[in-house]
Amino acid sequence: MRKFLLLIIIVFLAGCKTSSEMLSTAGYFDTGGSTTYQDKDWNIAFYDNCGLPESSSARWVTEGGETFLRFTLKNKQVGGCDSDGFQRHGAPYWERAEIKQASTLKKDTDYTLTFKVRFVKGFIYDREDFVQLHQSVKGCRLGPPMMFKFTGGQLIGSTWRVPLKKKVRINEVIGKWIDAKLEVNFSESYFNFYLNYEIIMEESDFLVDSCGEPHFKFGIYRPGDEEAAGERISIVDFDKIWLVEKKKK
Repeated sequence: MRKFLLLIIIVFLAGCKTSSEMLSTAGYFDTGGSTTYQDKDWNIAFYDNCGLPESSSARWVTEGGETFLRFTLKNKQVGGCDSDGFQRHGAPYWERAEIKQASTLKKDTDYTLTFKVRFVKGFIYDREDFVQLHQSVKGCRLGPPMMFKFTGGQLIGSTWRVPLKKKVRINEVIGKWIDAKLEVNFSESYFNFYLNYEIIMEESDFLVDSCGEPHFKFGIYRPGDEEAAGERISIVDFDKIWLVEKKKK
């Protein structure tokens, strides 16, 4: 019996050998689940408020000693939010693999959000969002005041396509880790967005409704395409998500 148990332990340990890219699938629940996502170098937690298309849509990856969260979205993976299955904003349905901040932001406080992002594949399709400042909560269903996305392989900002100080194309950044910083000024309703310490969007306006409760969302969110063929895969990695309150002068 002891020899048998020892054999089981050896087999188990052999299957746990690390490699340069070790994948550990994140827990998965159907729509309405509450799997929590937070790493040791993140100071805010997230959860899958709409569920995920499949268990591998958000998974932890360890590479070179660093652990980060990878999102994968494929063709016709309709999101689990109530509005995703309906035609709106020029799309027959909406595809989503995304997580939501577990807490909310104070509307009388300014913040700086920093994170690392790496676009691994895709982001050449229509309106592929990777970070949002949202405000919709139960009893107050509203659109996001702020969105960052690629459309046709080029970065655009916000719902209203705010002007960019510098153009960013996906073929210039694909496969590279990028340092991102977002300064959110609630007191004067504008934001600044930086990539690799360069200003991309400066003093761009946004508005949070009085009933809204602002929070961040990370992942992939895009319009569906009934005519699209093939896998249409997009993949993005996030790491070191850190949120701080800005001190008032």
